[in-house]
Amino acid sequence: MPTQEERLQIVEYDLKHYKTETIKAYSDMAMELVMVKGLTEDTVKRLMGLKRTLDEHTVLLNRHSEHLDRLETTLSEHTARFDRLETLLAQILARLPEKP
Repeated sequence: MPTQEERLQIVEYDLKHYKTETIKAYSDMAMELVMVKGLTEDTVKRLMGLKRTLDEHTVLLNRHSEHLDRLETTLSEHTARFDRLETLLAQILARLPEKP
C-alpha cells in the first residue's frame, strides 16, 4: 500500500496534469473563438457589400421598369393609331370601283 506521501504526490501530479490539459483546452477554445469571430466579421462585411450591390441593382431595375412602362404606353398609342389607319384604308378600298 502506498504511503501518504506517495498518494499525495500522485494527487498533485494528477492535479498538475489536469491543470495543464485544462489550460491547453481553454487556449485551443480561445483560438477557435477568435477564428470564428474573424469569419463572422468577414461574412458581415461581404453581406453588407451584397446588400449595397442588390440595392444598386434594384434602383436600376426600377428605372428600367419605368422606361419599359413608357415604351409600352407609346407602343399602345402606335397600335391604336395603326388600327385607325387600317380602318380608314379599308373604307377607302371599299369605295374604290373594282377593276374591269
